[in-house]
Amino acid sequence: MRQLPPDGGGAPAHPSGYREARSPVFPWVLASVAARDLLMPRRRRFRLVTLALLLAGGTGCDSEQHPGGAGGSGGGEAGTLSVQAYLYTAEGAGYTLLEPGAPLELWAAPQGGHWARIGARVAGLGTDTAELVARLFDPTTDTLIVEADRTAPMVTTKDDPSLKQPDPLDMYNVVHLPLCPGEGGRGLNGESYRLEVQVTELYGNFSTGSVSLPVVPTCQQPAGAAQDYCSCECGPDYLPGKCAGPTNG
Repeated sequence: MRQLPPDGGGAPAHPSGYREARSPVFPWVLASVAARDLLMPRRRRFRLVTLALLLAGGTGCDSEQHPGGAGGSGGGEAGTLSVQAYLYTAEGAGYTLLEPGAPLELWAAPQGGHWARIGARVAGLGTDTAELVARLFDPTTDTLIVEADRTAPMVTTKDDPSLKQPDPLDMYNVVHLPLCPGEGGRGLNGESYRLEVQVTELYGNFSTGSVSLPVVPTCQQPAGAAQDYCSCECGPDYLPGKCAGPTNG
């Protein structure tokens, strides 16, 4: 079941948003006639919609409607991006490379729940905007557990100018993958799962690439109530009301 952070909770709304960059140029043209003219005779509605499509086709895709970066790759064929999965650590502090079998931090969000904040470093990206999609699979059944996506501004990494990553100055530039509480079962804390990170270039050739690797979601809070709560919420056989919060006993 696909899960996305709700408005005001999980990953709060942010100007980058989810999938907003995939909106085509001309739905605004059709919308301007559709709502007003649905009650018109069919022949007149047809002429209006046809005119709207012709006008939209003439507008083209200028830089105001599609504000790609200065390094945009323009037209041409889509290529394959080289992707490395990274765990976001803290605002401004950057990322930690996720290697096969690495622990995946179960981050306790202020509004509740435990999440994984997923970024990527990408080679071959021709623009400064990309869509990131993170997916977590149960490797025993290859079942999709959860997925989330983010449209992110991409910046050049300091140590390698050939790579780009989501701007680390804002944690809402990375994917917030909601992991706990789950739906019971074997739980996540300390168990091996498969993480897939897919990156698609926007406002350019729409090149894409992905990486898949085993990870181990892990409660990394200091020993105490917060870690106990994470272990319960992200553990096996979770049920609502099972876990006492870290501040209420």
